[in-house]
Amino acid sequence: MQDVVEELRKALPPVFAGTSLGELTGNAIHWPSIQNRRALRQIPDECFVRSGPRVLVIRDKFLDWWATTLRPARATAALHGPLVPHAGRRQRATEAV
Repeated sequence: MQDVVEELRKALPPVFAGTSLGELTGNAIHWPSIQNRRALRQIPDECFVRSGPRVLVIRDKFLDWWATTLRPARATAALHGPLVPHAGRRQRATEAV
């Protein structure tokens, strides 16, 4: 996974507009999701700086944080446990006990 981060470090400019994040990362990182996480204070403030109305991303600090969110693709299901139906959804007849 460190290889992915290092490739992005080589490809991204040192500072760039947050709105270009998706385009610059091949849509691997979604700017609206990053904004949501910023609002929830899940991303350190030092990863960003403001220039007028624009939010700029500081590449190295942002990628250092982003690297902590990565995990092997096969690990995803194990971390979240078995699928549970959402509230309000009907159970299929084949699933009924």
